[in-house]
Formats: sequence, C-alpha cells, structure tokens
Amino acid sequence: MNSAVLLSNPKYPHNVGAILRSCSCYGTTDLLYTGDRLDFALSKMDRIPREERMKGYADVSWRHSDRPFDWARGAGLIPVAVEVREDSEMLQNFVHPENALYVFGPEDGSLGPVVTRHCQRFVAIPTRHCLNLATCVSTVLYDRMAKMTPDLRLDMAMTEGRGWGGEGE
Repeated sequence: MNSAVLLSNPKYPHNVGAILRSCSCYGTTDLLYTGDRLDFALSKMDRIPREERMKGYADVSWRHSDRPFDWARGAGLIPVAVEVREDSEMLQNFVHPENALYVFGPEDGSLGPVVTRHCQRFVAIPTRHCLNLATCVSTVLYDRMAKMTPDLRLDMAMTEGRGWGGEGE
C-alpha cells in the first residue's frame, strides 16, 4: 500500500507543516504541491514551520511539482480528489484505493478543471462547515489507516517514545 498527498497551490506554510506531520504519522511518504504561493510565503519567513524541521518527519519527501500527475502515473497511484461535488463519494463509505494520490484544493478555493480531469475518483468529508486544509488531509489519512489496517493496535502504531505505558516513571 502506498499513498501520497498533492496540494494544489497551497497558501499557508503552517498548514503545509501540519500536513507534513500528518503524512508522517499516517505513513504517507510523499507530499507534493503545485503553484508558487507557498514558495513566496516561505521566502518571507525567517524559519520554516517546526514540522518541516523535525527529524522524525524526515520519512516524508515534500517538494514542488509542475507535473504531479505524470509522477503519480509513474508511481502507480490513483488520483483521488477530495472535493465536494455531486459525484463525490462520502468519506464514511469510501473504499480507499490501495495506491492513492489524494488531491486537495487550496485554502481559499476549489480544484480547477485542469486538476479534476486527472482524478479518477472524488470523495467528500461530511461536515457542517468548511474544514481547514490541514484538518482535511489528516481526516482522510486517518480514515485510510483505520479502514486499511483495522487490527492496528497502539503498540504497533506508536513508534516514538512518548512516556506512555510506564516509560520514564
């Protein structure tokens, strides 16, 4: 099973930092983004967001991509747009592809037709209001992990020492 995340023209570095963290937590090894707004925002910062500097998240490759769907096709990934549309499947009923590229729109807009024509499936997160981009990504990646590894136990999932279970007492 392999998964990747594509952010279409993200705007805020703090969201990308939180998404990087979610990718690492849920075993997604590639985070791609398009557009130039993130690079512009990062160029104005003294430091990149904390998540992007943490050693524990080095297992996620994050990079800009001008042709992410060519990369996904070469990696054998099925593009899945996370977008509210008439033909979207509801997340609670969604069966995740074994190898998926989850495609998310920008914080202040939707996915355009150039992006959606590459997507084979569409999924919507049922909420009462719009979610933050980082929350959307985390929700989808959690749902994927929960459905694809239903027998996962905490001792199998948590790989870093966090002081639980008698550690450090």
